[in-house]
Amino acid sequence: MKSNSLFPSRSLLEERLGAERFDSIPTSPGVYRFYDGAGDLLYVGKAKNLRRRLFTYKRAKAGQVSRKVAEMIGRIDSMVWVETESEREALLLENRMIRGARPPYNHANKEPETYYFIYIKPDEAGVEFRLAMRIHEETDQRFWHGCFKGHATVRRSLGCLLRLLWMAEHNVKNPMHLPVQLTRNLTPMRYTLSLNLTAFKCKEDPVRAGGEDVDKARRCQNPESPPGVLTGLIDSWIRGESCEILDWLIVQIECGERLAPFQVRFLESHLDILKTFYDRKLVPHRKLRGESRHIKQEELDDLLVT
Repeated sequence: MKSNSLFPSRSLLEERLGAERFDSIPTSPGVYRFYDGAGDLLYVGKAKNLRRRLFTYKRAKAGQVSRKVAEMIGRIDSMVWVETESEREALLLENRMIRGARPPYNHANKEPETYYFIYIKPDEAGVEFRLAMRIHEETDQRFWHGCFKGHATVRRSLGCLLRLLWMAEHNVKNPMHLPVQLTRNLTPMRYTLSLNLTAFKCKEDPVRAGGEDVDKARRCQNPESPPGVLTGLIDSWIRGESCEILDWLIVQIECGERLAPFQVRFLESHLDILKTFYDRKLVPHRKLRGESRHIKQEELDDLLVT
């Protein structure tokens, strides 16, 4: 029968591993691993100072750590460590070990993730959007961006963008009028958004709009708002260079008119998702990739943890 005791009195970590084992721990950065009595890997961790970090496990007491950590300590039979030249190298090594071995007491970086490349190609008919887990050879690679980590995050964010663009194009304020293909929680893997030169104008009279809405209405009525301007805003957003498209969407959808409360909530929630995706995915991606538009999937995890 398996014991429910988390810290058996006869098997405290120092008693099991020996005081001399802890005395030999270096103070350098590195990665450590815990194994159970059968030699199975329990946990992989990294430390800026191995000695300081491993001594926290030595001093751990019931009630001072989580139940999960307490249970793990109760199972540790041996530990090993690898010194590294820097904390960054320790972080990368830990990440690779976790992905390779998937220890039961590690959570972050253990489960396989989905990676998407995003294809955004403008032409005379509109803008073609694609999501794919690889770059399609038959397409123009200049229009691929990515890859971006996270199945739900990527598809939900691109879906928000497509819905707001469609509403702006068709001068629709009620999300109930969206096409069925765009009403699903996750965006379609392929969608072409047609663009109309006259679609990005509202009929609000800037004189009647008054106050701060005058400029907004004038921008809505500006006939010099061709698809090229929009595709430039989309491109700057997906590259992590500018969030101006969010302001543009607000202007086009509101057009100086007062929205119903549920329409405001819909618009605000979509803009929040797009801004979060921009801050957490697109901007870091721009900083990581340097001059290159693409980052390979096998490299992305290591880049994101540094």
